[in-house]
Amino acid sequence: MRVLAPFLALTVVGALVAGCGMPRLPFGEKPATTVPDVPRERSVDPATAVALINTYRKSKGRPALQVDARLSAIADETARELARRNTLHTDMHTSQGIAKRLAKADYSAGRAAENLGAGYPTLVLAIDGWKSSSDHNKNLLNRQMTHAGIALALTDKGPYHSYWVLLLAKPDGAD
Repeated sequence: MRVLAPFLALTVVGALVAGCGMPRLPFGEKPATTVPDVPRERSVDPATAVALINTYRKSKGRPALQVDARLSAIADETARELARRNTLHTDMHTSQGIAKRLAKADYSAGRAAENLGAGYPTLVLAIDGWKSSSDHNKNLLNRQMTHAGIALALTDKGPYHSYWVLLLAKPDGAD
């Protein structure tokens, strides 16, 4: 497996600076930004999510992503851990953290990036949040990414209740 850290750092640093979809707040404070009071989705279908992202990518002249069940499984584990911890602030969301999670799943990738989001009640709102964040949008539109997986984890505790994880990658051997 290739060493992932050097190139992941470039891909992931922007997502860290962007605050992962919601403003950075001291633990326990509610965000100043509000989302519509709509029913909270209870699950996410990766094929639907990637189709929505691909529609956006196509409008910007980018190639389509393929749904990757292994990336969705890794994203699911991450989303459940974020919900358990009730925070987006974690070393899991660093170049080394992503590399470790991919290696643990025996997923070899030449490139990888991740978008996190918290508090969005629906998939469409999560994607819209990423599109409106410069660094998350760069991940969504990254031409080097060929595969994607996504997950949603819910919790009753804390201010956010919904934790979204989108993993993008170019697996070794992918064109």
